Amino acid sequence: MIDHLPVLMFLAPFLSALIVAALGLYVRGAASRLTLAALTATGVLSLVGLERVAAAGAIHSHMGGWPPPIGIEFVLDPLSAFVAAVVAVVALVTVAGSMASVRGELPGRETFYYSCVLLLVGGLMGILVTGDLFNLFVHLEVASLSAYALVAAGGRGAPRAALSYLLIGSLGASLYLLGVGFLYAGTGSLNMADVAGLIGGMDGRLRFVAGILIVGGLGIKMALFPLHVWMPSAYERSPAAAASLMAPLVTKVCAYALLRVLYWVWGGDLLREGILLELLAWGGAAAVVMGGVLALLQTDLRRLFAYSSVGQMGIVALGAGLANKAGMTGAILHIANDAVVKGVLFLAAGTALLRFSVRNVADLGRLRGRAPWTAAAVVVAGLSLVGVPPLGGFFGKWYVLTAAVAEGRWYFAAAIVAGSLASIVYVFRILQQILFAQPAGEDQAREGPAVAVLACLTLAAVVVLLGIGNERVVSLLVAQSLPGTLP
Repeated sequence: MIDHLPVLMFLAPFLSALIVAALGLYVRGAASRLTLAALTATGVLSLVGLERVAAAGAIHSHMGGWPPPIGIEFVLDPLSAFVAAVVAVVALVTVAGSMASVRGELPGRETFYYSCVLLLVGGLMGILVTGDLFNLFVHLEVASLSAYALVAAGGRGAPRAALSYLLIGSLGASLYLLGVGFLYAGTGSLNMADVAGLIGGMDGRLRFVAGILIVGGLGIKMALFPLHVWMPSAYERSPAAAASLMAPLVTKVCAYALLRVLYWVWGGDLLREGILLELLAWGGAAAVVMGGVLALLQTDLRRLFAYSSVGQMGIVALGAGLANKAGMTGAILHIANDAVVKGVLFLAAGTALLRFSVRNVADLGRLRGRAPWTAAAVVVAGLSLVGVPPLGGFFGKWYVLTAAVAEGRWYFAAAIVAGSLASIVYVFRILQQILFAQPAGEDQAREGPAVAVLACLTLAAVVVLLGIGNERVVSLLVAQSLPGTLP
């Protein structure tokens, strides 16, 4: 069974989506219970895989008994195992915590919602464990189609936001697929490990075009500035429950895919010969600054969090573009941390909307004195977003900052500082409303549903643990996953 762990991690949510779609129509309440069971199984498999990989190395599974490069390969290595564990845990906690929101926002459509949730998680897990470039495209589209449907299930303005997401997302997928086509033309293979050994013999111009297309396509999917235009409306207009799942995971897994293709297919040596890394670093720096500035201008809470994600993905892109061990360490840590932080913030935003009708930052005063546990989780997540030590958000930024300084790229370090200053301002606006504003109205409501509050607190605790245990996370998990070609 251990040899098939990567496949099982994908199949558990994917096949469960079909079961939920069938049984949920006939058995009341079956959809939510089956979804929780499937996500729990996925989480257990992911944690077992993480422990196994840390102890004994990568796990390779060949579909249908056909060895690569002919057959499709699933691989669980230190990087994919670490990110998969984060994705599985965040998915389980956010879905469990948003169930009351689903009943309030999507009455009668629970089966549709939970089927799409499982397909989304299945697609994301497939992206993480596949060792095949075309198979990555297939899983990317499974996840994307599910996300489009989840956005469209929202209220007023959601169909338009979903259409925009679909059109721009399809452009990103097409660019990625076209880039893979150029790689196949130059190497005759789609297996990542096989292409990595052949890509050096490709014509340089063909390789460059393939790289630009793949970076552009995955840059759209991870909402890298200025390719982010689909995301704010999608996360603002989608159901709160859907946003609390998509916002923490979709762009982070696509950022993982970008790291995987660049550093495990191209390799650091080839990348440093061209301008791909320079473009990625400058795009990341622009995202850090502009994401922070645009977040400052927002009044809608979820839209603010969405622009914040643009800035955080900029940290990841900048770390990857610097192409040294400190930068890559920071990029990987920031993918994990921002997934957990955004889980807290979007869950809390959904709870605040459901219980206190909070949509804007100015309305957060309604939580003061009425939802202390939810407020405490938001405070922890907000401080991590700023980069306050010893929370998890500090270390991702610190590693990328030190990488920029080590390379003598002071302008990139200045961009990180500028983005952090912007995050201080918009996080302070949120904390000022939660902690010091006078409660508005006479509403006597207290907290949200217990499971939603527990979910926020659980993820907030993970944020703290990622910070306090940062040294062990880096030494046991992240350091093992870094490509050997990095200086």
